[in-house]
Amino acid sequence: MSSIAPISAPPNGAVPASTSGAEALSRPPAGAPSPEAARQTSEAQAQQAAAEQARSKPTASELQKQIDQALADSRVQTNLRFRVDEDANRIVVSVVDSDTGETIVQIPDEAALAVARRLAATGRGLLDREA
Repeated sequence: MSSIAPISAPPNGAVPASTSGAEALSRPPAGAPSPEAARQTSEAQAQQAAAEQARSKPTASELQKQIDQALADSRVQTNLRFRVDEDANRIVVSVVDSDTGETIVQIPDEAALAVARRLAATGRGLLDREA
């Protein structure tokens, strides 16, 4: 009687000569996680990132404290100026640098005021034509 010895895979991960090429390609590399394990790891990492973000998200009161501190530390001192634009019949609020008198921001801005002035002047809207 003759006996046939089983062929075992070499320790370096090489494919034995008797194994077909298709079998060798379908096997994951030694030590590689299965697709299911990789998916679970990815989901766990996503959940951990979401939990970390939720913990680091500041509350409204914390944000207000940060804003107050930033304004207290600010070197630019500002004032608010209120006026009525007679042509547009709108209240205009300007944030002005106290030292230079320069307008930092104006609400509504000049473009919006121009539209409002045009509407007030024509009384019809933005178009010159009538239906």
